[in-house]
Amino acid sequence: MIASIWAALTLATQLLAASPAQGPVVARADNGTAVASAQPAVQQVQFDASRFDSVTVLSLRSFLEVAAEQGIPIGPLVNRALEGAARRVSGVKIMQVVRAHAVALVEAREVLGAGTPVAELDAGATALRAGVDLKSLAAIRASRPIGSATIPLMVLTDIVQRGVPAVEAREAVTTIARLPASDEALKGLQLTVAKNAVRGPGMAVDALNRYLRGTVSGATPSSAPATTDRKPIRPPVP
Repeated sequence: MIASIWAALTLATQLLAASPAQGPVVARADNGTAVASAQPAVQQVQFDASRFDSVTVLSLRSFLEVAAEQGIPIGPLVNRALEGAARRVSGVKIMQVVRAHAVALVEAREVLGAGTPVAELDAGATALRAGVDLKSLAAIRASRPIGSATIPLMVLTDIVQRGVPAVEAREAVTTIARLPASDEALKGLQLTVAKNAVRGPGMAVDALNRYLRGTVSGATPSSAPATTDRKPIRPPVP
């Protein structure tokens, strides 16, 4: 399934490459310590051609048509394009991000299920593009057999990007996600990691573990660092 859709998208990309694309958009901005918020669906933004140069408009429209034919939700792709335009990103970069997100949406749907709401698919695709693996997506979905997994996916993505190892991040998020009314606790986890990540990934992991213990035990979790003299651990160079 993924292979056939990827082939169709690749063909569209090759056809579009025949005419040089220039213009703008993409990757979702990091809002610092902004907390994930649940949304019933990805906002269906109108494709505003005036935001792009004429070549990029043609490229985007052609690609979006192919994506729609493959059953890929268009809203998240339009959003990525508009984000790039707002940042004055080149048209080439816009197309790279839109294509990558389209493929990630397909992969996320294979794991999360065909009937998954668009907002959750978008969160899953964003997680994959941030380096979260398919196993983690499946674990997050399993932790929420009923209800939306959007917030758990968004929190997982954010704390991984802040330097928490993927396995530890997944275990923490899935553990909290299984608790009753866990969305607020997950937002608290996200804020706790964000506050401590400025001191380095080691501090972020310390804070995550303490918050997790406090949340599971029912105690009030502390967001303060466990130590003040621990040297930050530099993330590995990619």
